[in-house]
Amino acid sequence: MAWRFNTLGQSRTSKVLALSLGQSLTVAVTLLTGIVLARMLTKGELATYRQTLLAYNIAAPILSLGLSSGLYYFLPNETKKARGIVFEALLVMLIMGLLYALFIAFGGNYLLAKRFSNPEVEKTLIYLIPYPLLTLPAGLLGAVLVVRGKVTQLTVFNVSSNLLLGVAVITACVLWTDPRSLIMTYVGISLFTGTIAIVLMLQAVPDGDWRPSWGNIKTMIGFSLPLALASMIGSIALQLDKFIISAMRTPEEFAVYSNGAIEIPLIGMITGAISTVILADMAAYCKKGEKQKALALFKKAAVHSALILLPAMAFLMVYADEFITILFSNKYEGSVGVFRIYLGILPIRIVMYGAALMALNMTRVILWRSIGDLISNAVLSCLFVYLWGPYGAAFATVITLFIWTVPFNLKMIAQGFECRWLDVLPMAPIVKISIISLFSAFVSGLLTFPLGLQEKISTITIGILVFGGIYFGLIWRTLPETQEMGQVLLAKWSRVFRPVVP
Repeated sequence: MAWRFNTLGQSRTSKVLALSLGQSLTVAVTLLTGIVLARMLTKGELATYRQTLLAYNIAAPILSLGLSSGLYYFLPNETKKARGIVFEALLVMLIMGLLYALFIAFGGNYLLAKRFSNPEVEKTLIYLIPYPLLTLPAGLLGAVLVVRGKVTQLTVFNVSSNLLLGVAVITACVLWTDPRSLIMTYVGISLFTGTIAIVLMLQAVPDGDWRPSWGNIKTMIGFSLPLALASMIGSIALQLDKFIISAMRTPEEFAVYSNGAIEIPLIGMITGAISTVILADMAAYCKKGEKQKALALFKKAAVHSALILLPAMAFLMVYADEFITILFSNKYEGSVGVFRIYLGILPIRIVMYGAALMALNMTRVILWRSIGDLISNAVLSCLFVYLWGPYGAAFATVITLFIWTVPFNLKMIAQGFECRWLDVLPMAPIVKISIISLFSAFVSGLLTFPLGLQEKISTITIGILVFGGIYFGLIWRTLPETQEMGQVLLAKWSRVFRPVVP
């Protein structure tokens, strides 16, 4: 008897599982890379490495013109022009990547280094010049493969490319411990994997007319540009605290702050995978006028995400000190307070509001929301940094999300789905999950910390066992959605490998 991997007829749950598995492995590699760099580099060297990549990551949303999201709207159900649409998007990305490369080559490196208050960034940014030429086009891969039903292929690519990148950067760090060597390695591997990504995209759309049409390009950009502007402004708003710390503090202080000002990887693993899969389905439902089905899908995704993200927030709030120092060593104890503040973002991230707005063809709403994010965060950051120092920047980021971003999202999504804003999210199960998570974390802390364990690894390990036992026991008995989700997962995994009788 042999075993065969069953990849035919992937359901929505199977796609989420595949993407989540890929994200989990990718996050593990990224986390391991960060741990090694934090322990082997000085704070100044780590700041130089991160600020160099930050210079591109901030610009990437506007450079991409939102086309990676726009493809989710244009590619589904396209049979005659799919190859042409992909070629058009690739051409635009190549042009935008060239513009960024020219900006860095002709003085942008100096301007950014001055803004970061770090002269070393001027040197490292030079090595970033070829990076966007292939990385920007490669950013379209996820949309193309998901729409074409090649989620498993996307998962394999994401895992293998990030594994290669992580191993290469860690090796460079061990051999040279120099930010310039790390950036050169990072760029070199990214160009290699970017080439493979472009090949995979073209293979996914082998048929049809490939010739670009400027009319189609204008249509795609017209649809996607609000998304790009929103992404750029939103990215700046979320990274504004890091800009302020970079401008007002030393690179060493930035390194400490940046290790705490992180959104835990579960956000990308869970909500990222779910939103990637449901976006195309929600858009299809909305195009057919079946908005209630789209809303039901949105609410179901919220419950599934909340089952993981809310307990993660509660647990890490209690064990933040152990978590940060285990990852980055005791020299980053100053990051713990910032990390606890940033955990306040998790309840907001149980859904990707942009996925619903894009499915409803409300991309301009995303732009206005992002403008509000930037203004609110800028005002609060200036005030709070003056009052409380670096912690104020983190508080400003979290409070902006609660007082502006979420209320605005709920109001506009409710208008799109023609329902009350209270009906956009499944509040009853979310509240229940929150209460159980907080109770489990409280009891876990009461039972573990009196033990006085000197090893932080032992403390957090016992904490996980106690917390997990309480949380899963209570949630399984009190929330029907958990039992339904568990049964679906078991059924799906039982069909992944099936016996084949020769």
